[in-house]
Amino acid sequence: MGTLQRPIVTAPFYVSFLLSGVLVQPVRAGETEAHQTRHAVAIQRAGAAVAGQSEPSPSSLVGLGDALLRGGRCTEAVENFERAIKRSPESEPYLWQYGIALFFVGRYDDARALFEKHRVVNPHDVENAAWHFLCVAKADGIEKARRILLPAPGDSRVPMGAVLQRLPGGDFGAIDEAVEKTRRTPAYASAQFYGDLYIGLIADAEGKSLIAREHLQKASSAKLTHYMADVARVYASQVK
Repeated sequence: MGTLQRPIVTAPFYVSFLLSGVLVQPVRAGETEAHQTRHAVAIQRAGAAVAGQSEPSPSSLVGLGDALLRGGRCTEAVENFERAIKRSPESEPYLWQYGIALFFVGRYDDARALFEKHRVVNPHDVENAAWHFLCVAKADGIEKARRILLPAPGDSRVPMGAVLQRLPGGDFGAIDEAVEKTRRTPAYASAQFYGDLYIGLIADAEGKSLIAREHLQKASSAKLTHYMADVARVYASQVK
């Protein structure tokens, strides 16, 4: 699944924003004031882009949905993704992030359908297969989720091959080993983050709440600001 660039904040805007009193205390796992400021700025900018158009473009609505999702405002994110799809129905299969937002608001069947559509345009993405697996498990149970796993061949990112092999069952040893092989390399921070995120996701699907919380908390604490790192912080706050 893709990432989006962190919004660039000019100094005058940033200072005026801080002085506006918008900042609040962290409310999600792994959230800091820096994260919250980043999300608030992104939401404000994306919202202004939508408000500035008499007929908001699908891309501006997706941009607002992205900012809202990353900031944990999932219901609003869904609404804006759906506004974008209404204006551009052909864009729906590409909006994997809409599927994640649907999961967070408990619309598991709709999220599952979205990930099935996304596979048509992105057939090698293990992350898509994992989120589909999670949604089916939440809606219909783990056994059905394992029966209808989406294929995702050829994803070379570490540790995605091991994640795919783990979806049918077993332990997490292969994921840990794949991550460990990257230690003392530039790839380690990313591999460690994705290992924790997807161990947490699989454990959540399997009803292993302690393992899910442990690994999602680790993922949410990663010093990363890309799209999936923000998703991990939202996810960690929802797992009880």
